[in-house]
Amino acid sequence: MSPLLAFEAVTKRALDAGARAAPLLDAVSFEVEHGETVGLWGVRRSGKSTLLRIAAGVESPDAGAVRFEGRELTSLSRGEVARLLRTSIGLAAADAGGTRNEIVVDHVALPALSLGATLREAQIAARETLERVGAANRADARIGDLAPGERTRVAIARALVRDPILLLVDEPGSTPSPTERDEIYALLRRLGRDPRLTLIVASEDVAAIRTAQRAMTLGDGELRSSERGGQLLRFPGQRANPG
Repeated sequence: MSPLLAFEAVTKRALDAGARAAPLLDAVSFEVEHGETVGLWGVRRSGKSTLLRIAAGVESPDAGAVRFEGRELTSLSRGEVARLLRTSIGLAAADAGGTRNEIVVDHVALPALSLGATLREAQIAARETLERVGAANRADARIGDLAPGERTRVAIARALVRDPILLLVDEPGSTPSPTERDEIYALLRRLGRDPRLTLIVASEDVAAIRTAQRAMTLGDGELRSSERGGQLLRFPGQRANPG
């Protein structure tokens, strides 16, 4: 069986303040198997979010290939990628989408509506998913009234509502509350025990990925991988890249 996700010499560059091409990803290669939980650690602006967006098909690499279930995404049109990934990948970032006055349940239901569900079906699915992530009590709140940890839970719910097989979570610990942060990490551990779901969590907080089956470290465009969960191969003297 092909790996669920594979990066093959993927390169992505961004321009820094001096208009110099800075490598975010420099010929990065790795594979993620079905049902695996992978942690991705790196300092802020090291390219973690870029890697997740490329994995989700939201962003294209400058070079290299990305394969999802054996199909090369980089050879498909944007429309073909969107159709392929619409029900397969969920990308959760706490700062992604939603206007201040939008109601949480409507925000979470929107992806289900895009698959052809009725409004009632989509809202039922949204409430069930909010319950799953521990945010059912905020279903009728406005996005602008959510605390940072609540926004993270809602982002995860929106990514899960279409029942994807790959969930990508970007910086789940973006809350000042240690208690809320620990609860979100516990939620991710529970999700990681679902054999139908493959999980990649990217964070600058080691605690977020401590229980992952495998840990990867990203810095200066290079990816290092450990075959043991909770063990990071750090970059001595590592500095953050622009972008």
